[in-house]
Amino acid sequence: MLRNVFLPRCWLRMVLALMLVSGSAFLSAAALVVKEIPLQLRMGSAGVQERIEQNLVPLVEKFNTVAQEIEQLNQDGILSSPSKEVIELLQLCEHWQTQLHDSFSCRLGALQRDWETAAVKSELPDRALLRQKARQYLKLQWQVDKTGVRFSDVAISAGLQLDLQGLWQGWVLEQLASAIEKITAQQKIAPSDFSLVYGSVTLSVNKSVVSEQQVTLTGLSPLLVPLKNQSLAVLDRQQHLRKVAHYPMSKLLVPKEGWPVEFAPSLLVRTNNAIEAGVLVQALLSVSVHDALEQVNKMTNVTALAITETGMFFASKEWYSETSESTTPWAVEQKFSIDYEIPTLDVAEYRRPYLAIWIADEQGNSILQLQLLGNGRWLRDLRLWWRKFGRADDSLVDALAGATAKPGRYRIEWDGRDGQGEKVVQGNYELHVEVAREHGEREAIVVPFVLNGQPISATAKGTQEIGRVHLDLH
Repeated sequence: MLRNVFLPRCWLRMVLALMLVSGSAFLSAAALVVKEIPLQLRMGSAGVQERIEQNLVPLVEKFNTVAQEIEQLNQDGILSSPSKEVIELLQLCEHWQTQLHDSFSCRLGALQRDWETAAVKSELPDRALLRQKARQYLKLQWQVDKTGVRFSDVAISAGLQLDLQGLWQGWVLEQLASAIEKITAQQKIAPSDFSLVYGSVTLSVNKSVVSEQQVTLTGLSPLLVPLKNQSLAVLDRQQHLRKVAHYPMSKLLVPKEGWPVEFAPSLLVRTNNAIEAGVLVQALLSVSVHDALEQVNKMTNVTALAITETGMFFASKEWYSETSESTTPWAVEQKFSIDYEIPTLDVAEYRRPYLAIWIADEQGNSILQLQLLGNGRWLRDLRLWWRKFGRADDSLVDALAGATAKPGRYRIEWDGRDGQGEKVVQGNYELHVEVAREHGEREAIVVPFVLNGQPISATAKGTQEIGRVHLDLH
């Protein structure tokens, strides 16, 4: 599980103890403060694994050297004759900050130091001052070439410190995986599936079959996540908190604010690249769960699962696509589609409506929250939804709330899972749609349906604020 965000001066300690433990099933990484972060290699053949581990010693030593270089750069603001690995890491920092529009940054070391100080003093820092510093750090520059790396004079004056958490873990795993494949080729060892685990990131190389990585999150039953030539990054929100002035706060900072992520869920990110996985698991938490999953759904070969503080599961569209589960009351390839209409109204003062859609059982208990359009105080006008769900769960609002929509026809899908990610059983259910509009009316409609393995086509129509609503399973 994810340990502390690395403070700049912990880099050397983190990797200094990276060493090969003879005869063991893993390489032991350095302790971060007092907790060890193991770097594990798992292969089918113990003999082959031992040979490969012995050949990885020079690379492990190289990680040590790279960590020392980063430490020196943080201390002095200048590094002469940097290794190509340091240059590569700094280039990756720039690439991912640009690629993710400042939702990820390697420039947060000084801010992390401020929060460590705040925790010791048990007092919250000045939020406006932190925001000012955070936005300054995002713009600070360094110069990189073969002769050296140097922070700009402004960066040195501002106390710029690098913090490569996430990026570092993924980079180490990619380096190790590449080395293992070269070693097997050079020594004519038959290629074998293997997995590497370092901190919060797992890299799986398994070309023959899908492997399952067990993930244990605080307060939840273990999850089995299928991987096939993929990487998985995991952030357990309960393992990623610190107390500041008696408040439990996330150790992950929003790069543009310098303030901890609020309502942070536990997050799993699965991609084809360990660096991308480690970076995204941080970057996606800088925005709401709703916006994070919307972003993931637009990306190629990236899936994610968010679990809120109250144990609600929210998955990107393809998260469950590789599961091996087969027990279901409907055909595996089928999905529920829900079409609804926001009508055009001829009124003097029109405001886009707030809207909530959820699935409930026949007793009215929530099975899954599907959509929430709108945020802020007007959510209270969704009276049924607010009384039952919204007022008691800020993390649920964060996970669902999206922008209001203009009049038109819309479609969403439901994969037949409940709020804990389990497939629902046969029985009687209800689709609820509630709409409220500023300077307008409130309207709620219910579409009952029976899940019994047969096709479903159920329709209802509102009278003013909501048009036709249709649920279809075919």
